[in-house]
Amino acid sequence: MTAELYGRAVPDALRRMGSSAQALSVESFTRTDGPDAGSRRIRMVNGPLSVELLPDRGLDIGQVRAHGVPLAWISPTGFPAASVDDADGRGWLRAFGGGMLATCGLRNVGPASDDGGERHPMHGRYVSLPARVVRAEATAGEVVVEAVTRETAVFGDDIELRRRISMAVGEPVLRVRDALVNRCSRTVEPMVLYHLNLGWPLVDEGTRVTSPATAVVPRDAEAARGAGSWDVFPAPAEDYPEQVFSHVLPPRQPVEVAVAAPSGLTVRVRFDTAALPGLFQWRVAEQGHYVLGIEPTTTPTILGRADARERGLLRPLAPGEELALGVDIAVEGAAH
Repeated sequence: MTAELYGRAVPDALRRMGSSAQALSVESFTRTDGPDAGSRRIRMVNGPLSVELLPDRGLDIGQVRAHGVPLAWISPTGFPAASVDDADGRGWLRAFGGGMLATCGLRNVGPASDDGGERHPMHGRYVSLPARVVRAEATAGEVVVEAVTRETAVFGDDIELRRRISMAVGEPVLRVRDALVNRCSRTVEPMVLYHLNLGWPLVDEGTRVTSPATAVVPRDAEAARGAGSWDVFPAPAEDYPEQVFSHVLPPRQPVEVAVAAPSGLTVRVRFDTAALPGLFQWRVAEQGHYVLGIEPTTTPTILGRADARERGLLRPLAPGEELALGVDIAVEGAAH
């Protein structure tokens, strides 16, 4: 299929602009008010697809809009500076802004966990780490931002994540490519989960999830109550405790999860189970928390680092070794 901008093939569209910035751009700015005042933002524009990046959260992704339609869920907290090491271990939740991508890791996924005498906060420290942006530009072929984020401590692990977020011009696909590099002199065992958070109007009563899973397993009793309808999103309720389902995936192959609203608006999440063998689905359906999470992960447990070690799920990364990870987020059916 030929890539198009507003109904014209890309080369033809570019000839009709005084500057490609009419439809393609990368814009950097700083928030000046509210709980996230002082934080950096980068906006990528690829025709009707607009993406907000969060450099002070490891280049995670905030809102994504297609033809002006918001696709991501934004939490009541917004995106303030995250402090994940507070005494009760709940700092991650106090600054969990949602957004299209909140990266969990790089050393813990799930609840706070004690592993080998070291305390790891809930979902790790990544969202509190600022990225160093090394490239941000819009060309005739792609809109792209690249950054480097590092989780390290003196005498501790040293893990670098090199992130590339791009969109081919005229294609409604957002590509996230990460290279996880061990900069330490000893083997490390990273954990990464891509917490993709989808919201209204994509997520609505009757929105359907199509999964490549060979089995879907509820995490606990609350999830078991919804096990018979895990693939259909419910109407809002006054009280809807969160439900988490584990999707058992076919090994070592490209897969796709589709989230399709009754309106026809659809988001497809694509990844390779060779690098991301686990998948969790998170849903809540109450006021302020009407959200569907699609969560590919390197370690198919959501119970923390100690559980991953006990089950033999931690993947060693030798000094200097690199692990390639990534997801594609494709949008279909968005209308003006």
